[in-house]
Amino acid sequence: MALFTEDLKEILNYYENEADIYKSILKSAPPGKLYLQKNPNGSNQLLYYKNENGIVTRRGVNKDVSIQKALAKKEFASKALDVLEHNNSVLREAIDKQMPFDPDSILRSMTNAYSILPEEYFFDRNALMINMNLDGETQARINSHKEWGLQPYKESFFHPENKTNRTSTGKYVRSKSELLIYETLINYGIPFHYDEERQVNGLLTVMDFTFQDITKDCFYWEHFGMMDSPKYARKNFRKLDNYYDAGIIPGYNLIITFSKGDNINMGTINAVITNEVLPKL
Repeated sequence: MALFTEDLKEILNYYENEADIYKSILKSAPPGKLYLQKNPNGSNQLLYYKNENGIVTRRGVNKDVSIQKALAKKEFASKALDVLEHNNSVLREAIDKQMPFDPDSILRSMTNAYSILPEEYFFDRNALMINMNLDGETQARINSHKEWGLQPYKESFFHPENKTNRTSTGKYVRSKSELLIYETLINYGIPFHYDEERQVNGLLTVMDFTFQDITKDCFYWEHFGMMDSPKYARKNFRKLDNYYDAGIIPGYNLIITFSKGDNINMGTINAVITNEVLPKL
């Protein structure tokens, strides 16, 4: 699944951030390293060796706790960085080589001879949904919205250059968080419209994710992913104010998630889908 690719990217991003931390530690660390020498009486002697401009010096540092700590931190950072750079190399290769693994991607790869056959000839979608703890009734309610999900709608192309994250369906979305939400909804089989333009209280508004509820009305999921930016936060608080005036109310027909630095986790996404999206379908 493309979803798993995003999980790998999250791990890679974490490792890369950790690598930057250790590189910073190494950059500010003192030169040289520690060696252990056994004295004739059997005691241990810590020696501090350093080579500066071709001149090698050494001195005992058994009582110099500050240099012991600095060099210990340096050595740990060096070894940790070796591991992180190895893992980053492996993850980058895995991400580059991984193919989307989901039923719809596989179906789209088939020739025209197979494209005219019913989906049930290939696999049982209900059986696949068992892994997501969806019962038959829930899956039937999801399926009841399929026709709505296939209807054409006006997608926003405001600042298309910001849509840089490619989904498994070939559509581009604006952020990593939206990509994770998009792919999770696809894997649940939930019909939705992404980035749909709508008139809200007389203003042209772009809705992140639009769904059809059990009464055939629409409800929405807005993800605000850069709440650490004051400008971004104020803009979206005004958007919420306009929603409220139009009867689009959090807890009723509006789901809201927030994150800092475009970093939503999969636990939150699955919890929102399970507890807030599915019950409305």
